[in-house]
Amino acid sequence: MFAEALHETDLTSRAQVKVVDLGCGSGDSYQSLKEQLPNLDYVGVDIESSPEVDGRTRDDLSFKTYDGINLPFESGTIDIIFCKQVLEHVRHPDALIADVARVLKPGGIFVGSVSFLEPYHSFNIFNWSPYGVVTVFRDNGLRDVMIRPGIDGISLTMRSFLSRMAFDTSFSMESMFNHFTDIQRENLAKSPADVNAQKLAIAGHLCFRAKKGKRFAPQRKTQSHDDQNRRFFICRLLGAPIRGWRQFGRGVLR
Repeated sequence: MFAEALHETDLTSRAQVKVVDLGCGSGDSYQSLKEQLPNLDYVGVDIESSPEVDGRTRDDLSFKTYDGINLPFESGTIDIIFCKQVLEHVRHPDALIADVARVLKPGGIFVGSVSFLEPYHSFNIFNWSPYGVVTVFRDNGLRDVMIRPGIDGISLTMRSFLSRMAFDTSFSMESMFNHFTDIQRENLAKSPADVNAQKLAIAGHLCFRAKKGKRFAPQRKTQSHDDQNRRFFICRLLGAPIRGWRQFGRGVLR
């Protein structure tokens, strides 16, 4: 989604684009970002110590350390924040997303991916649902949130206890059960929105893109647990979750 996000902006025509690689680890994403955006001004940010950070060998890039919440940048100074498979490891995601929105320029882009139906890995704390991504992002000042399914969760689960190499191609090509869903679409004449929603419902990874609004204004809505539980059980009884997925797919996916 990084390349797609670029096409929606005029960033490629600028002399320099400030890109923060949030949760950069060893800096492995730099080369891919550079190929897609030759004029990037790259800064990698991560916590003080992790297996990936401790294994970092590059000394030709700019790296900064942060505390897991407060990003070391002035407000409204960053064009793009790239965050690949990091948010599931963050202890305080609400606070971090709020700070992401703070440091982005108006119209700045937050783009990356996060775990949904992925087995436990590398000390992850949370797995994010599609609705959770949209809710937390919007609550903390991000707008125009788009979500797309990445590799499916079934393939990720099989990869965790079978040959990892056999499933690694699923990260660069359509994964097994996503491909099966496409075949279903042809046989059952399903709409693209329904196919996207079905893929989203079993996604192992969720790819996201969001923007900081021109007027930065976090919107937090409160709802009691009793009300949430009541609505959840009513939806289960009425079979509403499936309809909800489809509506969600039409509203968020392209």
